[in-house]
Amino acid sequence: MGTQIRISREDGSLPCEVCGFPTMHVAQVVADDGTVLGRTLVCTTCQRSKHRSGPAAVESDAPPDEVPA
Repeated sequence: MGTQIRISREDGSLPCEVCGFPTMHVAQVVADDGTVLGRTLVCTTCQRSKHRSGPAAVESDAPPDEVPA
């Protein structure tokens, strides 16, 4: 399976320096056997934009997991 990146839902998030949304998380890098190899910062908003295929979507003022007021 390879290494995995796990983000805890209980831990808070921080503002991302790239996109500005509060979707930066401290994630664990975990080996196949469950051993935690380390930690890294992951922005779920920036990661989604890297994996989009096709034409770029129109960006809103709210991150994908929040609804604009």
